[in-house]
Amino acid sequence: MEKEVLLTITGTQHFQDEEPETTKLVTEGILRCEDGAVELSYEETELTGLTGTQTTFRIEGARVILTRTGALESRMVFAVGQEDRSLYDIGYGALMIAVRAESIRSDVNENGGTLQVSYAISIEEETAGTIEYLIEVRPKQ
Repeated sequence: MEKEVLLTITGTQHFQDEEPETTKLVTEGILRCEDGAVELSYEETELTGLTGTQTTFRIEGARVILTRTGALESRMVFAVGQEDRSLYDIGYGALMIAVRAESIRSDVNENGGTLQVSYAISIEEETAGTIEYLIEVRPKQ
């Protein structure tokens, strides 16, 4: 099952010794339900600085996989209490990042819902801070 939806994505970054920074994006996206998993995908915009990139959140029960393809390539796996390491290609080189999910909450189904992912991030073995995504999914009118 696939349908068009409206996504309200709020991202909050808490980096060491800096004030938290919050960005909010309202965009059209696609909701897919298949094999017990839910996928939310959308095209990034100039607002996020990732033009030319498609972002997909795949919700598999207590695990969420964030994949970006196109101008930026990355894949992060979030499961509470588990660390995921990956190379994050920033266009002119790659950085080793590690993420550890602190909380994941989702009630997203074929009718919409909310996904919240909060995680700690380290870049090149240095603790950087925490990031939280809150994604609200509504059927497109």
